[in-house]
Amino acid sequence: MAVLFVSEDTLKKSTTINGNVDAELLLPYIKVAQDIHIHQLLGTDLYDKLAALITANTMADAANDDYETLIDKYVQPVLIHYSLYESLPFLTYKIMNKDLVRKISETSSPASLEDLKFIRNIVLNTAEYYAQRLVDWLKNNSDKYPEYNSNSGADLSPSKEAYFSGMNLGYDMQSTRITLRDFLTPDISI
Repeated sequence: MAVLFVSEDTLKKSTTINGNVDAELLLPYIKVAQDIHIHQLLGTDLYDKLAALITANTMADAANDDYETLIDKYVQPVLIHYSLYESLPFLTYKIMNKDLVRKISETSSPASLEDLKFIRNIVLNTAEYYAQRLVDWLKNNSDKYPEYNSNSGADLSPSKEAYFSGMNLGYDMQSTRITLRDFLTPDISI
């Protein structure tokens, strides 16, 4: 498996995930969160640099103090919350041989789909908060991380925004601009 920027144990200790949850249920979603969210925030070059330092076990070297700070204080909090966000539906629902099933314990009551959506929204808000802190740190300290601005060609350039509102009012659809006037009722002369 590829190098992960946070351990399953750290994920459990930093969230409400119970300590007895199997690692095999969490590790794929740590990887998904890292690939989707962290790679996008760091860009390919910085992402690859951090992966190389972790793989070589040289993160703690004095020459890499800035990278260790980046991982410990900024990347891991983002990754922890995005990992929880990505894993939540699959901690409840399982794909079995013949069906998609919902596991229900004898000693607890199951959460509804609305409960799951509510919790995921809270977790997403927290992840986006930490993501914005990461982006701000990188923008203000880009001299410490030359890889942040060195992406080219097929590399993924880092995202400079951490929040996604899901709404774009300035969208130009085939040369027809949607404006506030489109949503207001026209004056009706009587």
